[in-house]
Amino acid sequence: MKIRVLHVIDHLGYGGAPVVVKNIAEKLDTERIETLVCALRTNPEAMPIKTTLISLTHHKYNPFAFLTIAKLCKQHKIDIIHAHLQKSIISCLLAGFLCDAKIIIHEHGPIFRRGTGCIYRLLLKLLAKKASAAIANSQATIEALKQTAGFAEQSAYVVTNFVDFARFDHSLYDRQKTRDTLGITEDKKVVGFLGRLDSCKGVDLLIKAAAILCKKDPQYHFIIVGQGAQRNQLEQLVLQLGLKENVTFTGLCKNPPEVISAFDIAVVPSRREAFGIAAIEFMRMKIPVIASPVGGLVEVVQHNKTGILLENLSADNIAQAVNALMQDNSLRETLAENAEIFSRKFDGAEQLKHITDIYEKLCPKT
Repeated sequence: MKIRVLHVIDHLGYGGAPVVVKNIAEKLDTERIETLVCALRTNPEAMPIKTTLISLTHHKYNPFAFLTIAKLCKQHKIDIIHAHLQKSIISCLLAGFLCDAKIIIHEHGPIFRRGTGCIYRLLLKLLAKKASAAIANSQATIEALKQTAGFAEQSAYVVTNFVDFARFDHSLYDRQKTRDTLGITEDKKVVGFLGRLDSCKGVDLLIKAAAILCKKDPQYHFIIVGQGAQRNQLEQLVLQLGLKENVTFTGLCKNPPEVISAFDIAVVPSRREAFGIAAIEFMRMKIPVIASPVGGLVEVVQHNKTGILLENLSADNIAQAVNALMQDNSLRETLAENAEIFSRKFDGAEQLKHITDIYEKLCPKT
């Protein structure tokens, strides 16, 4: 008898947590697990997911989403609710008062947020007893989760994010063709970023580092891949710093590895980061990574082995690290090779087995 699992997430726009849900939902063993995915609100750029999909039309801050979740659990005879992101997690914990499904909360990083993160942490602390288990994407995240909500060791698990190796394969993409498409000549020194354009991702620091580097060497070019609330502000910063010819914003990219293939170096300048899936994606694509020393990134980027960890996060330090790495072909090649080998542990096999084991522990089926 299959275990019926309902994944609940705020939305299915292109981003870290929705990609995790997609990877899990599409790749779990369908002989053992029946998966449904519920998005609390629609998204105009929603990712396609090959599973039973339930898209609701709740307002972003609708306080009654938990009623719908409880109803869905009864309607579809759900054994386990697997909740992702802060609004969905709180809604699912409240739904636990109205249905019998076991609840797993999956922490992707909101626990580190300021602002609304404070409200989330308070509610999580109050409602955590309704959860049967907690999953976090890094050791740093699980420690924050246990400290906030008091999860016992035996019910708290680290399951790292993983990458779709079928797409993130450097051999599939033509570096020069991608550069031609972007209008970037082969002689340019290309530094790239991939992620949400939000203050926590530190793109403003990368752009300020770009100003330092381009002043010394106009051959530098920066590619910013992603969309977010900070885009207009970042574009204005580029204009203010006179970098219009040196920075390309691609906007939302549905096939990131294609654009990544044009990079010489990638930078992950996050001010906070629960895991850092972009760093693994760069590694898989054999792009040397420079990252900030925060959160889960220090568990992924091993300094001078699989990448470069900044001593401190600042525009000056980013510029110095980029310049030093760009001038050292041998180090770039070594880091790229080491990182690609390291990235192989994030192919999903171990992670999917761990998730399945958690499901079967909570709901043994005969």
